[in-house]
Amino acid sequence: MSNNLWNTIKNSGVVWKMPLAAALSWEAAKWAGSSHPYLAPLTAILSVQATVSQSMQFAWQRVLGTVAGVLLTLCVTPWLPLNGWSIGACLFVAAFAIQRLKLDHTMVTQVALSILLVLFFQHKMPSYSLDRIRDTIIGAVLAVLVQALLFPPDSIPSAKQKMTRFADHLASHFIKAGQWVEKGCPPSEAQTLKWTWQALFQELHQATTELDKAAQSLRYHPFAAKKRDLLNRLTRQMEQLRSGYANLSDMIRVLGQWSRTGHFTREQQQQWAAHLQELAQVIKRWHTGPGISTDGSAGKVSLSLQAPAHWEQEQYPLALYMNAGQLLQDFGGESAFSLSRSSP
Repeated sequence: MSNNLWNTIKNSGVVWKMPLAAALSWEAAKWAGSSHPYLAPLTAILSVQATVSQSMQFAWQRVLGTVAGVLLTLCVTPWLPLNGWSIGACLFVAAFAIQRLKLDHTMVTQVALSILLVLFFQHKMPSYSLDRIRDTIIGAVLAVLVQALLFPPDSIPSAKQKMTRFADHLASHFIKAGQWVEKGCPPSEAQTLKWTWQALFQELHQATTELDKAAQSLRYHPFAAKKRDLLNRLTRQMEQLRSGYANLSDMIRVLGQWSRTGHFTREQQQQWAAHLQELAQVIKRWHTGPGISTDGSAGKVSLSLQAPAHWEQEQYPLALYMNAGQLLQDFGGESAFSLSRSSP
């Protein structure tokens, strides 16, 4: 029961971290003597983001924007009346300066909010400017500490799960490509293969995004040495998956072009259909065995798929001609190379 409760607390940080950071910020602002303690939990609420890295980035931008906005407003408040035109003029100057400095858009928002609120409250409550700076810092610091030290977000399990699912679907696509080749690469089925290929690309993008999110989560994690090692292994394995996707894409393109030349014999079709089936089994063994793993073990697979010996010197120029020809086709040129023509 205690383990279940512990896991529930760990996995539901989005539920309790924001209220905790807000409560601590309010009490800390009151202890510091603020007359506007709500400013601290406001910053804390906004600063609790999806990852520690994002929390730190937003907190820093809010603090910097608040300080800049308050100081700018204090410099001009004695000479400006409080009306829409004075507010608009101050916001324009601040936005123009931030744009020239090429700062993030979040800075524009934070500076603008500070200018608006300080212009309004400064005449009525002179302590508001100091409270805003101090309480913003308090809220930002406590939000980052709560996010970083109390069960920081961990996207590694989700990234690993998405990578495993992608590897399984990649293997299935090798099988489908093999079946397509065995039928003689019929154009009527090429479009269906393309649609499933596009869906597979979306899965690859999702897995990559989740792995990037995991990297951001661990960037400022003070006690995550083992998780960083795991993240490095998953990153290397993601490169393998990307390579597998790219290679299959090229193979399908080449097989389709080969079929259209009319020189793709039945024997060759059966041979490459078998090769694609074999490659699918390689990927399945990789991701169900030592491939996407958490212990760092590395497994090797053997595959008796080699080009004939007399092609050894020709395989590189052939690959280059194929890629160059595809580039010419994509950019509206005319390819001077076809599979029916031997390389020079």
